[in-house]
Amino acid sequence: MQWIKHIIKLLFLLVISCQLLYAAPFIPKTDQQILETLPSDSPPARYLSSDDFLSSQNTNNPKQTSQLLERAYLQGDPRALGQAKAQLDHLTDQSVETLMLRARALQSDHKFSEAKEMLKQILTKDTANPDALLTLSSLLVVQGQFEEAIDYCNKLVDPELRVYELACQAQIQSMTGQLEQAKQTLSGLAAIAPGLDTSTARWIYLMQADAALRSQDTPLANEVFSVMDAQTVPALMARADWLLSKGEYQKVHQLLKDHTDKDALLLRLIAAQIKLRDPKSEQNLALMQERTEVWQIRKENAHRREQATYAMLANQIDSALQLARNNWQQQRETADIEIYTRAAIQAGSQKDIEVIRQFIKDTQFEYPALERDLRLGKISDCLNCPISGLQTSSKDKPL
Repeated sequence: MQWIKHIIKLLFLLVISCQLLYAAPFIPKTDQQILETLPSDSPPARYLSSDDFLSSQNTNNPKQTSQLLERAYLQGDPRALGQAKAQLDHLTDQSVETLMLRARALQSDHKFSEAKEMLKQILTKDTANPDALLTLSSLLVVQGQFEEAIDYCNKLVDPELRVYELACQAQIQSMTGQLEQAKQTLSGLAAIAPGLDTSTARWIYLMQADAALRSQDTPLANEVFSVMDAQTVPALMARADWLLSKGEYQKVHQLLKDHTDKDALLLRLIAAQIKLRDPKSEQNLALMQERTEVWQIRKENAHRREQATYAMLANQIDSALQLARNNWQQQRETADIEIYTRAAIQAGSQKDIEVIRQFIKDTQFEYPALERDLRLGKISDCLNCPISGLQTSSKDKPL
């Protein structure tokens, strides 16, 4: 009798499968039926009717494109970047404004070489264009090309741009052995930041947050986070990085528990959950794995840092090292140096450790806690925690 029951179950599953296989697609009964709800802060609908869509094909709206690029950066929203790129596809003019928008989109897509060429094209038309000079300098900083980056800062000679010149220079000083001098400059700029535009003020605060993290400057961190917003993705990343470095994992959990839709924030949440032995860390690791698989299918190279971080959290050390090594060829910001160092130490790769040491020697990059880990060949549980929490290099231990 048992085999009959087994056959009946199989037939039942077969019937259900066939129904699903040939099921008709779901079609809303009315145009008013709600299928999905977008975030409350989403931009307004681009098209309210087919006529709007058709008329938009011949309408250039650089302001809207710029707003979409800003949203993509501040909210980590790939849809906004996709919309901005779609709008740019319909622009055919070669004005400085359009080229600047294209460069920003390329930068957001981590196509740094193409972005740099676009920015240099702008400078052939307008040699003193401040947006192009600042963006190009920042791109070069991201790639660790500090000598060339400072040259573009120094071209901001207009007295009205003095704030931007100083901030641009401080960004490079902080990465090249002049961290304390950069902190002093940024402190002066922060004092006038409330009177600056929001983007410039945020840029100054984020540079201060990075300096505080690397120099373990708690008073500075407290000062910065008291004035910096707590909503945008870059600001939340900076706050989480500081808390993780201090081992304040419960605070990280509280800060990020409602931000699992943002990859960079989800990874920081997972790091805290693992330390807290929260069972939800496994669920979130699985969620992050799905996203990395999508990036791999699409052959997207803009998420190598995130992929390397995920691999470390998932204890996939060899993969983490390869991804961090590939990312190193494109990005050399503090977070990139940190993930590459962690992966190299955990994998016990002396060759990669030597690459990092040489970079620190050549640039005089300052991050004492990270240098300590390199010297000892061990990974700190948290970089600014007591030294007793060190892990020896091993592929069998999670981060």
